[in-house]
Amino acid sequence: MKKSRIRAIIIIALIIAGMAALLLVNKKKMQEQSSLAAVFDKTETVSTVKVESEVFKRNFSANGITQAVKELNFVSDVSGRVTTVYVDKGSRVADGTPLLKIDSELYEADYKAAKAAYEALKKDEERFTRSNEAGGVTSQQLDNIRTQLVAAESRYIVSRRKYENTVVKSPMAGTINLRYVEPGALIAPNAPLFEIVDDSRLKVICNVPEGRIRLLSVGQKIKAADSSLPGIVFTGRINHIGIKTDRGLNYPVEVLLDKDSRLKIGMYLKVFFEDKEGREAIIIPRKAVVGSAKSAISYVVEDGKAFRRELTLGDMVGDRVEVLEGLNEGEEIIVAGLMNVGDGVDVKVVNQ
Repeated sequence: MKKSRIRAIIIIALIIAGMAALLLVNKKKMQEQSSLAAVFDKTETVSTVKVESEVFKRNFSANGITQAVKELNFVSDVSGRVTTVYVDKGSRVADGTPLLKIDSELYEADYKAAKAAYEALKKDEERFTRSNEAGGVTSQQLDNIRTQLVAAESRYIVSRRKYENTVVKSPMAGTINLRYVEPGALIAPNAPLFEIVDDSRLKVICNVPEGRIRLLSVGQKIKAADSSLPGIVFTGRINHIGIKTDRGLNYPVEVLLDKDSRLKIGMYLKVFFEDKEGREAIIIPRKAVVGSAKSAISYVVEDGKAFRRELTLGDMVGDRVEVLEGLNEGEEIIVAGLMNVGDGVDVKVVNQ
C-alpha cells in the first residue's frame, strides 16, 4: 500500500516536471520568434512636412496699468492757519486756480513794512548818489547805503512772495483727487495739501525684454485692449523707451494713449506691438521639436532614414517656432511618430 502511494507521487511529479519543461520550451520559441520579428521589422511610420522660409513678423504684447500723464502731490510753501478751502475732491481746476487761503494778516504786515523800508532806502540811495557827485558824501557812505538797499530789497521780495503764497494756487490743470486739509487746520511748509491728477491724457508703462526692444521706436503706433471690455480697441503711440533695464532685464516703454472716454486710470491693458518690416525666417511646427528650448532637436528624413539635427531656436509664433540654425529650406522634418525614432532609424513616410 505504501509502495503504491510512493509510485503515484513519483508519477505525478514526473507529469508536473514534463509540463513545466514543455512551457519553458514554448516560451523560448516565442521569444525567439519575437526577436526575429524585431530584427526584420525596424521601420517606423512617420508623418513629415517640408521646411520652408517665410516672412516672419515678431509681433508681441505686454501688459501695463494706465496712469495719468501728469500727477502731483502738492505741498505748502508757507505755514499758517487755513481760513478757506475753495475746492473739494473731484473739482476740475486750471493752472492758477485758487485752492485755499491761509490767514494772511501777519504776512501782509511784514510785507508792507519790508516794502516801506525798501522804498525809503531806494530814495536815500538816489539822494546819496546826487550828494556824492556834488562832494557832499563820501564814496564809502554811498556804498553803505547801497548795501542796505540790497538787503532791504531781498527782504521785500521774500515777504512779498510769502504774502502772495497765502492764496495757494494750482500749479497745473487737472482734477483734485485727494484733499488733505480742512478749514481751521494749522499747516507747515511742505505739508501735503492736495493730490492733483491730469487725466486729460493717459499713459501705460510696459516692460519689454531686451530681445524685442530693438523692434520698437518712439512715435510707433500701438493698439491696446482690456479684457473687461471685449471688442474694444484703444490706440496710442510710443512716447518714450527707457535706456536702462530693471532687475528682470526688461526696458520700460511708455505708451501715450489717444483720448477715449472709456479709458480710466488703473485699467489693466494688454498692449500690442507690431513688427512692421518682419524678416525672412524658417518656421516649423512646435510638435516637430524634441527637448527643451536650450537643447532642441528635430529629425529630418533622407533616403528612408531619420537623421538627428540639433537646433537653435528663436521666437515662438503661436504653435510654431522660429529656427535660427540646424535646418535648411526644402528638407523634410518629422512631425508625427517621433516616439520610437532615433538617429539612423528606417522610417516610412505616410502623409495624409
